Amino acid sequence: MNMSFPISITDVQNQLNASLSGTTYSVYGLAITTAALQAQVDYANEYVSSMIATTITSNDPRYLYARQAAIDLACIRALVIASGGSLTGAYDYFLGDLRVSRAGPYATSIKSTIAGLEEDLRRQLVNFSTPVVAADAAAAQNVPTYRGDLISP
Repeated sequence: MNMSFPISITDVQNQLNASLSGTTYSVYGLAITTAALQAQVDYANEYVSSMIATTITSNDPRYLYARQAAIDLACIRALVIASGGSLTGAYDYFLGDLRVSRAGPYATSIKSTIAGLEEDLRRQLVNFSTPVVAADAAAAQNVPTYRGDLISP
């Protein structure tokens, strides 16, 4: 699909401050492969593209909003998919009778990041959606009006 605002893995990597080691990215200590991250980037590009009826270019006022919406969406999906089983106790362990739990603060930080990205995504979707012109004073002569007698009950 040829789009004018495609995002790349690098955009998502920068947004999430992910580190790359070989073919695996690390975000919050979670591993996500390059192929999995690319799938999220492709999905976000296609999703945002489908919401825009026309092709936009970099000089279109909606360009930056559409681009940021795609980045936010790809980041959300990458975090949710990467954290799939990690937040269900994978970081809890026992030392005899002592239970050590690191999942609480860890889960909270990921949830906070996802919530922030979701809020930003909502703003971007509103900002780049197509505006509707409700009325144009210059076209007043084109509006059909009743020209007959007054209507009586």
